[in-house]
Amino acid sequence: MKAFQNLTKKQKTLGLVALGILLIFAFIYNSNFLRPDDRTADAEKVSQLKEEENKDLNSLTGKGKIKDFIILADKEEVEVGGQVQFTAQMEGEGDYDPSVLWEVTSPHKEDTVISEDGLLQVGASEDAQGLTIRGTAKEDQTRAYKDIKLLPKKDQASPSPEKPQASQPIATPKNKAELKQKAVQEQAKVSPEERAKKDQADKKLKQEAIAQSSKGKKDKYLTDPTPAGKPKPVEPGTVEKEDRLETCSLSIRCDTILQNMDLFDMDKIDVLPVDGVILPPTQVSFHPGESVFDVLGRETKARKIHMEANFTPAYNSAYVMGIHNLYEFDCGELSGWMYKVNGWFPNYGCSRYQVKPGDQIEWVYTCDLGRDVGDNSMVK
Repeated sequence: MKAFQNLTKKQKTLGLVALGILLIFAFIYNSNFLRPDDRTADAEKVSQLKEEENKDLNSLTGKGKIKDFIILADKEEVEVGGQVQFTAQMEGEGDYDPSVLWEVTSPHKEDTVISEDGLLQVGASEDAQGLTIRGTAKEDQTRAYKDIKLLPKKDQASPSPEKPQASQPIATPKNKAELKQKAVQEQAKVSPEERAKKDQADKKLKQEAIAQSSKGKKDKYLTDPTPAGKPKPVEPGTVEKEDRLETCSLSIRCDTILQNMDLFDMDKIDVLPVDGVILPPTQVSFHPGESVFDVLGRETKARKIHMEANFTPAYNSAYVMGIHNLYEFDCGELSGWMYKVNGWFPNYGCSRYQVKPGDQIEWVYTCDLGRDVGDNSMVK
């Protein structure tokens, strides 16, 4: 203390300043200010604890979330009387229930059944060309579909005819090679001049049909009066969809193209089904209040079947341009997609037709403005 008193005023001041600086450095060193690594480590530890806490909570509550769900089969085609094992492949988070309810949703015989474990037994009396299997996750009712092809028993199959020579006409193609050969044969029968002449005649016919159909009394969406006893159009967005589920039938086919191969765009030959069937009659679910277009969009997406449409304000409805990469005009000037419900071709767009339980919805490809599929409303 005496030594401190003997110091000059200047020395005392410098000493106090040095002491203060030392105290500041000591405070900073012992704080978290210069130790960001520790603070980062603490944050990571908190995050890890929260994640473990969430996992523990999920395990206690039984709640989880399925992010992806697909169905796998041990074979893509099976003989009548055979078996196919289906399995569910799921990805999700939390402690979700991987259990699946298996169903055969396409038309089938009574002796064709699928077990709780996903083992399909094809009945000996089965005569369908294919089957659609649906798996429903018990966790959250997520659905997935898988289609398989059925083959006749080898001992029951008719003997294969001799392979036709290139010069022989093919009546009914049995595979892609024969389909391409038939298309080449049919197109060789028509000269470019004849094809151009037919295109011009068909364009004129279509223009006349459109002009004729534009006459008469119509509603604000250019729709003729609905025939007596048929459902009237329901405008999109005016009916609320219900939570409950009902069922209807849906099919998609383009077999008319097989009878008009001379008109078909050969660039599309690889996407044309040999039998003209894109989706056989299949039982599907829908919510009351949904339209024919809603059902088509959901089911084609679920089965990874291409579908393209656009909305036409003038008709207040979607217009389906292409399904399975087959578009309007792919088989001549009068070709394109049409739909019918319970055998009737509605005179309004598919977005305006409200589906009812048990409805049979058919999407068909016409090559003759509807006349080749049973609709004569455009051309009398």
